[in-house]
Amino acid sequence: MNNKRHIQAKLDYLYKEREKIEANGFRIDPDLRKTYRFIGEEIQDLQMFLFEDEYQQFSDRLMEIFDGTLVFHSKQGNHDLS
Repeated sequence: MNNKRHIQAKLDYLYKEREKIEANGFRIDPDLRKTYRFIGEEIQDLQMFLFEDEYQQFSDRLMEIFDGTLVFHSKQGNHDLS
């Protein structure tokens, strides 16, 4: 749980820094393009980490609910994921 707060604090910081760069309303200053790109990539990585963590918790919960016998039905046939 502490890790999520740490990531959220990083995201908040990066969002504020991105807003500072975008604040002039014009094109990004050439001297700040690498910084701006880094901020965007870091935000994407942190958001992906949070999503993967949430998805893993969801997946674990499904396995608990279905006691490890989760079966998906599709048009091609049954796919047993247990």
